[in-house]
Amino acid sequence: QDLRLHDNAAFAAAARHAREGDAPLACVFAWSETEDLAPSRRLASNDDMSAIGEASRVWLHHALRSLDVDVRATYGGGGVNFIAGAHGASLLAAANAIDAKIVFCTARHEPAHVARDAATAAFLEARGIALVTLPGHLLWDPRALKIDMRREKYFFGTLMPFVHAAETSGGKVAAPTPAPSAALCVDLEGADLGADASVRLTSLDDLGVSPRFPPGRDWSSGIRDEWDISERGANEVWASFTRRGLPEYEAEHGRADAVAPAASTSRMSPYLRFGQISPRAMYHDLKRADGKRVSRLFWHRVHRREFAYWQLANWPDMGTKSIRRHYDRRADWIPDPTRDAASAEILRRWREGRTGFPAVDAGMRRLWTTGWMHQTERMLCATFLCDYLNVHWVHGARWFHDTLVDADLAINAMMWQNAGKSGLDQWDVFSGSLAPDGSKPCRAHDPLGDAIVTRVPELAGLPRGHLRHRPWDASDAVLEASGVVIRGAGEDGAYPERMLPGVGDVDGAGREDARARMISGVNDARRAELARAAAAAKAASPRHPAAAACAPPAIFEPPRIATAPASSSGTRPPCGKPAGRSDPRTSGRLSGARRRRAAARRRGLSSASPRAGSPRVAPLSVASGPPPSRSRRGIRSRSPRPTC
Repeated sequence: QDLRLHDNAAFAAAARHAREGDAPLACVFAWSETEDLAPSRRLASNDDMSAIGEASRVWLHHALRSLDVDVRATYGGGGVNFIAGAHGASLLAAANAIDAKIVFCTARHEPAHVARDAATAAFLEARGIALVTLPGHLLWDPRALKIDMRREKYFFGTLMPFVHAAETSGGKVAAPTPAPSAALCVDLEGADLGADASVRLTSLDDLGVSPRFPPGRDWSSGIRDEWDISERGANEVWASFTRRGLPEYEAEHGRADAVAPAASTSRMSPYLRFGQISPRAMYHDLKRADGKRVSRLFWHRVHRREFAYWQLANWPDMGTKSIRRHYDRRADWIPDPTRDAASAEILRRWREGRTGFPAVDAGMRRLWTTGWMHQTERMLCATFLCDYLNVHWVHGARWFHDTLVDADLAINAMMWQNAGKSGLDQWDVFSGSLAPDGSKPCRAHDPLGDAIVTRVPELAGLPRGHLRHRPWDASDAVLEASGVVIRGAGEDGAYPERMLPGVGDVDGAGREDARARMISGVNDARRAELARAAAAAKAASPRHPAAAACAPPAIFEPPRIATAPASSSGTRPPCGKPAGRSDPRTSGRLSGARRRRAAARRRGLSSASPRAGSPRVAPLSVASGPPPSRSRRGIRSRSPRPTC
């Protein structure tokens, strides 16, 4: 992480320490197959996804090469020393080679990495060497942020309570610092690394960071062609976005086609993932550009990255374990693809972009080719896997982890947990623009189908417009004239038939069937958990109000797309607020106790009074009354908000 010179606290501290002691500085990258590649990331694995994915390894390899060049060009001495071996042993050997007593590095936040870094620190300390970890990867320390729901009008688990916590308890974000003006960097080639045969100084190419490709099957070429994997490239992309894209981001952020690439996405995610640009630099650039006013949505997306790490700090196993564990028992999940051949085939077609739904297939093929997807495509493909194909979210999370160049454990897990309904901010997408059926609202991210035919050439002959999204609506004559063949699973150059034949039909029955199936599975899991929590509350304190509040309600009724309630003025209520007269804060007819209980339900707490010292009985929330209408990433959710 933090593979940059500018605003790198660890590198600046090391350079200053070396300069003050008139001592050399060795830049070291230690790589251990045991610590960095195990356990396996493959589909059959039950690991915590702390090991780096295949596409990310490609990016890391080229980011390290670029950093080595930058260090040598900037300071005129040695570059990055690549050492193969256990982290502790490698750093010990490098420190002994230049008689150093202190090692600086950037703090990592993934739980497995935190544990490994602590073990490395203990190993070095026992041998008289200090390991100093400094911040740099995040704006705020997630362990220091406290979300106070007593004063919140937004639901717990949504972004805004976290934004307010960051603003009030996170502290001021310090200004970025320039790269050191001088550093006596040295190469360790020829130095004595000690007698440990497991540690060896090597070249980047021989280090083993990049995956080994069979002859003629180097799938990384698309990644290399798509990106400038360097600190310079990061700064150029960011400068272009702030100049051209930021002013149009509010209007264009949902677009995944080629018409408005500069305005629809910043494309900064892989650079942030590997620290090739400073988040503090981005934050202060946005402040200088009045970014919060120019694009409130992008300003909040900067915070959403921090929010993901806050969740990871509080739920360290969220990479593979549901935050709301009862959703693992949803009856609508199909059998585990690692144990069931039919489920494995469903997952395989989704991974390969051969579902028969062009918007999904375009996103999945873009992922495989470039290692990246537009945010809209990520959400669309994730919800299709979970809500339409009924595959447990963890299998999609593992695939994204292995194929995204910006695979970030915290962000990836947060997104997939929400898609699987087990996260803090559950998605309900059947009424939004993320349905795969190519209906008009669902074509907003690619109105003419240009992004589709870029990645799905089998449909390139179809005229621009809705038929690229819905090729099953094309007549035989149009298909023949366009040279498009739809057959089976996409054999012999044909485009595949829909995996879910009814989804996309004009009557909408297939989409409603999928929605009803998801709702049934979610409701059954909720009711079982509510009954369990009510029983636990009653056993702990039979007279506690949460015991009554946890009575299983009829959630998500009726099982069709609901219309969001309008406020008394006829306009939609603001994000996170109940509508019109249902807001107990605006009604003088409610008692103080009822107002407190209603406010607690809105904040995601139990129905007990929110006053200090009130007991929290069950780790879930129960909401009554009409939920809010929410706008998120260009999607308007119209269905009852999940709260359990």
